[in-house]
Amino acid sequence: MMSAVPDGLRIRAYERRDDDDVWRLHREGVLETTPQYIDEVAAYEEDLRTIDETYLSGGAFWVVDDEGGTPIGMAAVQRIDDATARLRRMRVTAAWRGRGVGQALVDAAVDFCVERAYTKLILDTTEQQRDGQRLYERNGFVKTGERTLGSFRVFDYERRIG
Repeated sequence: MMSAVPDGLRIRAYERRDDDDVWRLHREGVLETTPQYIDEVAAYEEDLRTIDETYLSGGAFWVVDDEGGTPIGMAAVQRIDDATARLRRMRVTAAWRGRGVGQALVDAAVDFCVERAYTKLILDTTEQQRDGQRLYERNGFVKTGERTLGSFRVFDYERRIG
């Protein structure tokens, strides 16, 4: 089911050498949509300090490289339980948005869940991240709830797998 990765790009597994780029991509995304989130939500970034422990036991963390090997996107799947995984840290740098990178990452996450026999993939996103909401909804994610986190409206989504 994996969509084609845009020409010249590759999705690969995270490596420790990616830490600076992961932070760069993360901060770019946050500063564009919800810059105060970092200060308002305690431990918001803690998972990015512990990628191996948080994601790589039953989950995955991917980086997308451009033609020159520079990371331009990322996404993670975190194991919640035997049936459920959570899509997290989906980021694509501004210059590459709208060119299929996000779709390729969603497809990688869904394929990963199918391979691991997860039956549900969940995620959350803030009200400000409208492009992400549209991408998720185009890919069969259904909004299951809404809540507040600090001063933010957060939308919960889920997609049944299999």
